[in-house]
Amino acid sequence: MVSPSKVAPAGVTKSWVSEVRGPDGRRIARGLGSYPAVSLSEARKLAAENYVAVKSGAIDLRARSGLSAPTLERALDAVIPLRKMKLETVRDWRSSLERHADDLMDVHIGFITSADVMGVLMPIWQPKPALGRKILQRLAVLMDWAKANNLRDDNPCDAVRAALPRNDHQTAHHRALAWPELPAALGLARNYRRPMAARLFEFVVSTAARISEALAVTWPEIDLDSQVWTVPAERMKASREHRVPLSSFALDVLDGACRLAEREAIASGYVFPAAAGKPLHRNVPIRMFVELGIDTTTHGLRSTFSDWAIEAGYDSMTVHRATAHEDRNSVRAAYQRTDRLEERRAMMQAWGEFLAG
Repeated sequence: MVSPSKVAPAGVTKSWVSEVRGPDGRRIARGLGSYPAVSLSEARKLAAENYVAVKSGAIDLRARSGLSAPTLERALDAVIPLRKMKLETVRDWRSSLERHADDLMDVHIGFITSADVMGVLMPIWQPKPALGRKILQRLAVLMDWAKANNLRDDNPCDAVRAALPRNDHQTAHHRALAWPELPAALGLARNYRRPMAARLFEFVVSTAARISEALAVTWPEIDLDSQVWTVPAERMKASREHRVPLSSFALDVLDGACRLAEREAIASGYVFPAAAGKPLHRNVPIRMFVELGIDTTTHGLRSTFSDWAIEAGYDSMTVHRATAHEDRNSVRAAYQRTDRLEERRAMMQAWGEFLAG
């Protein structure tokens, strides 16, 4: 099989495929590995073994699966609801596998070999290490699902992990402004050509929120009486409700966003809507940073806040609660159930006063 590829040097990938009609007359296709990792003689041997196994009835994985054709793609369809993936995660899984493992998507999951997985990973393993690890992890999940459903006896990704070359890398941290530079950056944004984008920037900074949480904030989530923004669990990375105390600075930002929407006649339940009433696109603040020469990312702003808070003398656990970071030590986390709202309220007010200059 020869397939187009955007990552292979020659623009195509080549793999061996054996096709045999099973006892029910339906075609069963098995990947025998990628060329040249699997030679012609090896492919012929594997094809002969596959033919005997199917014709003798030793392999009848379709009947056991409960799926009309348990291909890798069908396995993905089955795994998505089991893992309760968010829509953005589903899109990422599908696009990454369809782009880099396209040759395997229509192959019976019980017939995918370690050589097949190696063929998918080798073009990206060294030049794109993070992507390679992501693809390997996702294929491993699908293979574990196949084992659990008696569609295969092993996980070919286990052997691949041992066979792949070393993939040393350094973590690339998000660019972040030094905290003394932040008031000047806010001043630059104040007269930006898209005022709502500037208000969103100010809100993200003043609340230390993730951009995904801030983009989708709605007015019912804002309690002006208690001065708290409650982010529902379904929109939080840890799937747990998060309360954010609103400083005077953040409340002024909210008031400015409301007045701006009224002035531009935007009818929307979102706090930071685009002209059509939907939330601003996540790339809008990034475009603003580029145009204004602000050297940061939206995620890097959270690091800027954390640096300020630690240097200002606030304890690390209160800072972690403010940024909604989960403690990876399960024992310690079990004893730290409070969200420290009042301690955070004082800290966020001080942060707001610093931002206001």
